[in-house]
Amino acid sequence: MNKTFHARRFGRLFLKHTTEHYKSYLMSLCVLAGVMLLGGSFLVYLVEFPLDKNFQEGMFLIILLLAGAIFTSTIFSELVDRKRSIPWLLLPASHFEKFLVAWIWSFALFLVLYIITFYGVALLVLNIRHFPDHPTEIFNAFDHHFWQIYLIYAFLHGIALCGALYFEKLNFIKTGFFFFICLGILVFFNKVILGILLNRTIEIAPPFGSIRIKENDQFYQIYIAGKQQDYYQMSVVVILAFILWAAAYHRLKEKQV
Repeated sequence: MNKTFHARRFGRLFLKHTTEHYKSYLMSLCVLAGVMLLGGSFLVYLVEFPLDKNFQEGMFLIILLLAGAIFTSTIFSELVDRKRSIPWLLLPASHFEKFLVAWIWSFALFLVLYIITFYGVALLVLNIRHFPDHPTEIFNAFDHHFWQIYLIYAFLHGIALCGALYFEKLNFIKTGFFFFICLGILVFFNKVILGILLNRTIEIAPPFGSIRIKENDQFYQIYIAGKQQDYYQMSVVVILAFILWAAAYHRLKEKQV
């Protein structure tokens, strides 16, 4: 029998995890749907115009990243409590199988359930109030440009997964704090270094993005490979996501009784 992965052993582990946590996961999904429904209903009555596709996409992204990060930070909740961590670590399954179960639930299944829930709530909210001469429109979560949103979520998922394993208590808050500190340092040094290399005043210089410089009271935008910039940025995001997933897995392997 393969010590790293065995289909039957993995299936039993996945079934065990699902039966033990489906009630809490279902409750969390209901709370998320309730918050979206309440907030969306209030927003529909507050504004005097229909919620267009761009607004729906923005809300889809914001809620996805926030809810996904919170849920992922709790996926290894057994390791927080020593009494629960010992039986979990002693389960006759490999660390890879345990990591894979957590990854499937917090990434793949979460995405599927989130899309279904968001669509259901959106259809209800958009039909609460009708605007004359404005037919109800709903965005397409499977449009060609949405792959960027899912890749961004993969990157954020990797960060939350690492935080869930590297921090034992208040891992969501500590992970968020650590992430924004690192991001701020990276943006600062990126701007300083580019300013020295180009010998220009750098206005905006996000990591792996376009650069905005100021020269003779004029602003110029420098792009990476023109129209291919988005693909380069998303390639970096994908690489970072895989690195973070690998780091989380190796951190899990270090956990011992």
